[in-house]
Amino acid sequence: MSDKTDGMLNPHQKSKKFWCGFDAFTDTITAALFTLGAIAMFLMVVTRYGFSWSDPSVEILVRYSVIWGTFVGIAAAVRFSVNIRFTLVEHLFQEKGRRIIQSSANVLTLILAVGLALSGITLTEETMMFDERMPTSLRWFIWPFHAAIFFGGCLLAVQVIRTTVDLWRPIHNSSTETR
Repeated sequence: MSDKTDGMLNPHQKSKKFWCGFDAFTDTITAALFTLGAIAMFLMVVTRYGFSWSDPSVEILVRYSVIWGTFVGIAAAVRFSVNIRFTLVEHLFQEKGRRIIQSSANVLTLILAVGLALSGITLTEETMMFDERMPTSLRWFIWPFHAAIFFGGCLLAVQVIRTTVDLWRPIHNSSTETR
């Protein structure tokens, strides 16, 4: 089949490139945040016990990089249907029953994601309004770290909507489709 015919049969083929890029971005950010946290913690231990010097800013940086990684990583986990739901009950039902249970879990997760995003933006605005800074020698702004809750909630909402739509989309088998 030609590419033109494939595009007419599968209108979602063009959006696959966007979602592949989005997934790669989410995975890369998650890995980078956890790696940054691990390296910073290692360097802090070396400087504290090897050179008797330590700055509490590093501990705070590690804490917030793990928080960022967790909130962004939850969105990545939803992509693989690794979210909170009754997976043991799903196996008792046929395909339609599984879809209903997964969709119900996704709706509940979406409500939580919207709540996270709203509380995250509120917390970020408050810390910006009061110009809060870390009580350490580096005096970093706190609001970028609190923005993780907002961005994580938004990413989670996008992934939940995406997985719910994919769940109910009819499967299209194309001979030229790869992945």
